[in-house]
Amino acid sequence: MKNCRLCTIIRFFLAAVLLIIIISLSMSENLHYLSFITPWNAAFFVIGSGILLFLWKLYVYFKTKN
Repeated sequence: MKNCRLCTIIRFFLAAVLLIIIISLSMSENLHYLSFITPWNAAFFVIGSGILLFLWKLYVYFKTKN
């Protein structure tokens, strides 16, 4: 059975969520190491990743255009 790209992405997302849940339940006393993960840091990461991806796609577009 051939999997589509969207199904694969959804499966990776669900696996990551499950891994986070397992880690949070099993290591509840050591979660202070993850205190740097805040909504603002996540927002900066998403925006920064989007900008980098846009610049990369723009570079590839101009490179293949010529």
